[in-house]
Amino acid sequence: MRFLTALVALGLIASAPAQAAFPEKDITIVIPYGPGGGFDTLTRKLSPYIEEYFREKSGKSFNKIKVVPKNMPGASGKKAAVYTAKQKPNGYTVQIFNIPGHGLPYIKGENPGYDIEGYSWLNRVGGDSYVVVVSKEGPYKKLDDLVNKSGDLKIPEQGPGSTSNMANRITWSTLGKGGEYIYGYKSSRDYTTAVLRGDGDVTMLASGSAKRYNKGGDYNILAHFADEVDPAFPGAVNGKDIGHPELHSLGLLRIIAGPPGMSKEVMDEWNNALSYAVNHPDIQAWSAKTGNPVKAYDTTAETKKALMDTLNYFKKFRDVF
Repeated sequence: MRFLTALVALGLIASAPAQAAFPEKDITIVIPYGPGGGFDTLTRKLSPYIEEYFREKSGKSFNKIKVVPKNMPGASGKKAAVYTAKQKPNGYTVQIFNIPGHGLPYIKGENPGYDIEGYSWLNRVGGDSYVVVVSKEGPYKKLDDLVNKSGDLKIPEQGPGSTSNMANRITWSTLGKGGEYIYGYKSSRDYTTAVLRGDGDVTMLASGSAKRYNKGGDYNILAHFADEVDPAFPGAVNGKDIGHPELHSLGLLRIIAGPPGMSKEVMDEWNNALSYAVNHPDIQAWSAKTGNPVKAYDTTAETKKALMDTLNYFKKFRDVF
């Protein structure tokens, strides 16, 4: 409670209740992928602190509101996005979105059954850069080994709508290398494990996930596309090292949004709850310890702007998707 009170005093969270009646029942956060990946992990870490906010905000200690993560893998995230778009815009069902992955149809000018611009964009809760991952026991010891390999690279992936798939396609087309994409894995952990088994040559991961999956040292990180290579990836090169600093923009955003048509009051209440959760000392300590980047909160307007800025960057590469 002290942390929430301090944020209110600093003006980081509005002190006036947005809507007295919300929430009155359990809340579902849809996760568009299977268990074990970065989106799943972050959602499950944040959920108890979102619960804490809503309980303390109401002042009703007996109000046992639950925030329930719900995995809904399928069609590279499309299944969940369509489901969420059809829910009532009352704040009781929201989703963590993979951006730009969920925006691929917008980037390509296609109709996936949902309008990415139409969701009620609540708050950004995370963001990350990308790394190139190979098996430590495999033949590739540096990025040039992949570029110079005879024939196309075999690349395990979730599906064409995933952000890592988009990052892979931009990276390898930029480096003049073809790829044979192997789809159908339910999470980033699954497709990375496929590389470890030798089912593929290489794939790309969000840097936070790479740190978490590589605790045993089973993988080599050959490149980290960021302005500064993380010390956790010794020997990795970045885009500047290989003459392509533009690859540093291949990041992903993790954003929470609800169905189209949510009221401003409920959107603001959700924005405050997510601000509280991502700024909580426990979450920030977990972020620092694990290397999972947890982005400080935005306003709803800033969240929508971050969404569109990212989608319009990736739109420049629409021909490679």
